[in-house]
Amino acid sequence: MKLPSLLALPLLLALAGCGAIKIRVPAYNVAPPASSDRFLAGVAKVDITPPPGYPMGGHSIGGRMARGYWTRLYARAFYFQDTNGRRLVLVSCDLFAIPAGLHAQVAQEMQLPPESLIVSATHTHHGPAGFMSSAVFNFGGPLPGYDGVLAGRLKDAIKEAIGQARADAAKGRAASVVLRSGTALNLQRNRAIDAFFLDPPAETRPVLDRAQAAGMTCPDAADENPCPRYQAADPALHVLEVLRDGRRIGLLVFFAIHNTAMSHDCTLYQADLSGYAMHLLEQDPAAPVVAGFFNGAEGDISPRWVMQDRHDVEWLGGRLAGAVNTVLRHAAEPQNSPAISAAANKFLASSIKELTPPGSGVGELGGAEDGRTMLYAYGWHGGFRENAGDVKMPAFDLHHVAPLRILQRIIGSPENYPREIPIAVASLGTLSLAAVPTEMTTVEGVRLRQALENGARRPYVVIGLANEYIGYTTTPEEYFAQNYEGASTMYGRNQGDVIRKLAAQVAAAPGHPSLSVKKAEYDAGGAFPYRFGPELFGERYNLSYEDLGPMMPDAQHRPDDSAPRFEWRESRDADWDTRHRSVNVLVQDAGGWILADDDEGGDILTVLVDARSGERTWTAIWAPPKSFDRSRSYLFLVEIPGKGHVCSQPFPLGRPVSKVPMDPVAPAPACPWRNP
Repeated sequence: MKLPSLLALPLLLALAGCGAIKIRVPAYNVAPPASSDRFLAGVAKVDITPPPGYPMGGHSIGGRMARGYWTRLYARAFYFQDTNGRRLVLVSCDLFAIPAGLHAQVAQEMQLPPESLIVSATHTHHGPAGFMSSAVFNFGGPLPGYDGVLAGRLKDAIKEAIGQARADAAKGRAASVVLRSGTALNLQRNRAIDAFFLDPPAETRPVLDRAQAAGMTCPDAADENPCPRYQAADPALHVLEVLRDGRRIGLLVFFAIHNTAMSHDCTLYQADLSGYAMHLLEQDPAAPVVAGFFNGAEGDISPRWVMQDRHDVEWLGGRLAGAVNTVLRHAAEPQNSPAISAAANKFLASSIKELTPPGSGVGELGGAEDGRTMLYAYGWHGGFRENAGDVKMPAFDLHHVAPLRILQRIIGSPENYPREIPIAVASLGTLSLAAVPTEMTTVEGVRLRQALENGARRPYVVIGLANEYIGYTTTPEEYFAQNYEGASTMYGRNQGDVIRKLAAQVAAAPGHPSLSVKKAEYDAGGAFPYRFGPELFGERYNLSYEDLGPMMPDAQHRPDDSAPRFEWRESRDADWDTRHRSVNVLVQDAGGWILADDDEGGDILTVLVDARSGERTWTAIWAPPKSFDRSRSYLFLVEIPGKGHVCSQPFPLGRPVSKVPMDPVAPAPACPWRNP
């Protein structure tokens, strides 16, 4: 069998990697909590969008290299402190996963007890890769490797968000929270329905019945014809409203869904449907809020996308935001002085006899149902099992090819996988949380909640992808199918059972605040002979909108040639200063030029088109909906980090773009409006 060329590249890269990159976190002490006379809460939001030239994480080798951004990526922090001084900090990050090393560094540098900090990923598949603290997940993008600059920038941005939220809480005004529950219907579908039906009917039937009773319908609205793929999901939606002086300042949204409404062919960073939903929830100018998304047991749950493009992201994100607003209308009493409790522990996987040595199965390399890689066609799909011991066949043992066996020893070595399984359990008033470092399937998520609720006699919400990443967790029955989810369950068929026992053990612990935290060390893998960044993947394209069809499709799902485009140049020193780069579109009216659109929404694509000629050349592409008036004049107004503004000549909509780039107005002071 002839190997695909893609396999030769990681083999060469694996052999080229040299030296071990260690992430060391020193021991530290935490000051005892100080009591106060009121419950405190604060919120903050910080841009974490990196420059282009990084591989995007989530789709593994099926992903792409980033050329720019469509929607920005954020870290959203929520800081709570009860009257006894107990703290709970929850951070939602638009990333594919959170490594344990990052969580430990943030806790140490912010002097937080580890159990008081939950950092979770929304699991967008169009954030950067290359910042994980275990080597195997630094092979999580189309190019492998660990980038210390990226990891440091993400750490600092998360710290900044927490610091701002803490300062916001320190304003001292009385806060309260309101917990409401409901459903977000007809957004989900089960992408591993064959494995789902391997579970006992006593567990699958209630999932289907609850979904149908809640109103989960088939796409063709044929209610008399059950559609298990669309009903084998949990539509439960929980929303924690944060109030200060009776005014809403924050929303924490808990829901289970893969952030894959956008195709893996997308070459721009973007926060997917959850990011779009949070953007909509944050848009009320009269009552600005920070809205954070916390993903749940979404291991086998995909969104009900149709084309996996911009329309699906906005449609599904809009429906999620609408469901949140519906839940917010439910009557509920504020909790004016909710108590906080938190407990956490890290468990050494090799010391747990029920677990097998970590590894990846054949099906993992082929990708999930809605994100296949090219290797799927070469045999890397579900169903491959060994007859003895654990049923998982190691990923590179397929086809019995010698170079692949070398790759198995290098990439698939147990030393490259996370060594510990961190579990955190916390409560904030009536909200009880279980934070786990994995993507659980629907039935496994039900099992975890039931195990915790049987002991505590109160409902629990699962936060997945939190504080570390160990891949997927299926039930033992689902594991037998060895499709993508089972093949990605690292520690074998008993992994879910073990996590349930560990979570129950943590939940039963006294939960005293940690005052002394031991040092920690993580192995991010070997160094590679290149550096991520604009120079790595920054050649000029013939067309600036090449490969951007999923973000700006016309009626036939091709790139819209009529979309206006404007170029400008920046210094390479501005690569990381995304928050001070802004693109606005102005429209002319009787009183002058006013704001028509900006890059905080979903209509503007910001693309690096040349990084090889000294300065960076960027292009803004405006792809507005048809509702914009085609008879009026528009212009681009761009804020360049450290350089002020530049703007384009006025232009109409709906006509062919005959000249790229548009002629700029020079000098910049000639721009008609400088402060949008």
